[in-house]
Amino acid sequence: MSYTKKTLLDLQQYLADKHDSGSLPTDSSTLAYWTRLLNNAQDYIADRLKLVKSTDLTTVSGIIALPDDFISIKSVIVDDEIELAQIDKEDSGGVTGNVFWITGNHYDGFSLNTPNDDDYEVFYVYNIDPLVNTTDICIIPDPITVAIYAYAKLRQAETDPLEDANQSLGEAEARIRSMIENRVTNDGDLSFTLNENA
Repeated sequence: MSYTKKTLLDLQQYLADKHDSGSLPTDSSTLAYWTRLLNNAQDYIADRLKLVKSTDLTTVSGIIALPDDFISIKSVIVDDEIELAQIDKEDSGGVTGNVFWITGNHYDGFSLNTPNDDDYEVFYVYNIDPLVNTTDICIIPDPITVAIYAYAKLRQAETDPLEDANQSLGEAEARIRSMIENRVTNDGDLSFTLNENA
């Protein structure tokens, strides 16, 4: 049987399994609250994982708006192989070559700036979409971690009657660390060691 990606409904059910012996709440306000907790958990975990995606952009007059979901830059590639070096905006006057700088803010949006107009592949850390519909897919590699973290926050809001909030937070943190380790393994170790007399 193939792996099925987890949806908001799956996460709500897992939260119900831990919190209410498997019974999903029937009132809309409680479900809305649980959905907010799950989205907050997903945002927190995504921030810890620094999820990256890419987009193709072309600068015009040395500038192009970055996508609305942009948080921070990872790398900028030109000609499918040359990675541009990031410089500070203050150092950008009269600069040439394979460099870029970022301008803007979270309110007005961010822009990629380059001394040359070209086509670029931009890799960046991004804000993830919230889970709204019960069929929305959770993009966290280990989605159950989202429910575990949300459960811990739910218990804390209830003044932790079963005294298991910290245990759930610890489990969530361990799972987050495992996802980070898996990402490092999948991305490959980019470091190297120089051996003397090699």
